[in-house]
Amino acid sequence: MSANKFQELIDKYLTNAILAEEQEQLFDMIEKKEYRADLEKVVKEALDISFEVEEDEALRERIFGLLQQRKNRSTVFRIYSLRRWGWSAASVVLILASVLVFRTINKKSNAPAPAIATVVDVEPGRDGAILTLADGTHLLLDSLDNGVVATQNGVQAVLKNGQLAYEVKERIAGEVVYNTMTTPKGRQYHMTLPDGTRVWLNAASSVYFPTVFSNKKRDITITGEVYLEVAPDPRRPFTVTAGKTTIEVLGTHFNVMAYENEAVMKTTLAEGSVQLSHGEHKLTLLPGQQAQVTGDITRLVKDVDMDAELAWKNGWFNFKYMDIQTVMKQVERWYDITVEYEGRIPEKRFNGELPRNVKLSELLEILRFSEVKFALQGKVLTIKE
Repeated sequence: MSANKFQELIDKYLTNAILAEEQEQLFDMIEKKEYRADLEKVVKEALDISFEVEEDEALRERIFGLLQQRKNRSTVFRIYSLRRWGWSAASVVLILASVLVFRTINKKSNAPAPAIATVVDVEPGRDGAILTLADGTHLLLDSLDNGVVATQNGVQAVLKNGQLAYEVKERIAGEVVYNTMTTPKGRQYHMTLPDGTRVWLNAASSVYFPTVFSNKKRDITITGEVYLEVAPDPRRPFTVTAGKTTIEVLGTHFNVMAYENEAVMKTTLAEGSVQLSHGEHKLTLLPGQQAQVTGDITRLVKDVDMDAELAWKNGWFNFKYMDIQTVMKQVERWYDITVEYEGRIPEKRFNGELPRNVKLSELLEILRFSEVKFALQGKVLTIKE
């Protein structure tokens, strides 16, 4: 079979046009030595790796070993955008998706592949949250059935198919009542606020909100990372407070990343416009722009990679030229583990993405591929020098 047929099957695979028997044929071709040169060309483009020196033989074998492992699994992960960061060769996606591998930007190492020390695998995060009512009652939404879970001043909190929404049945005058929605590590959640605003909470995040907004304004407070689709209402501006930063909108879609253990707070605008205030600094964002706050310094970044910034909401990890500590912060929150470092922190950067529904062992497979030494004991992951 020709190299052209090999590329044809890859192209079909990438566009979801491949038939079951053709996909089996493609993976059979990947195993055969006669197609090694064609596959190596694909891998070179994806990983920027040369196979021309003897020292790379171990790395070569690990790549094909991972391909074989992925072939034997029932689920094949795909990347949803074929032009993620402007890669010219669509075949890059086959490697990045099928092998769940991403490029490591670091000096080449001739050290043998480190062993994986794992005791128990860790499942990925899932939907779930804790609703804390004004009176201090905690409702674990993961464990509740569909229906009304709380009634406060004539407003009902209704759970339906894993999502919470507020419905005003008969508003009773009185003190404004505030609730808090919290996602622990290893959880994410989607809810609808009383005004119709839709909110997505990443792991280890929260939103503090009234059960009924006033007639003049709509104010909420958030921690962690939250994506909002604000219901338009010109009469009542919508204000988000995150730490010392305030974001004012009328109706728009935007993401706020404000974790306490992250050095930079980021507000990324997808639709509409927002005005961000931090101390004496004010910025107005347009779609595709991002405000970054570091300490008392505020700066505007234009033409950000929206797919990368919103990857978590769409079910992906997106590691774009990230160092290992930045990657591990996301891993800690999503898998509800603790990451420790033994010795010098590896000077590696990662570039690529993989689905958030993979088990921790699959993500660790990539660390192993990238020459990162580690040990997993229970829910403590130790990165070693």
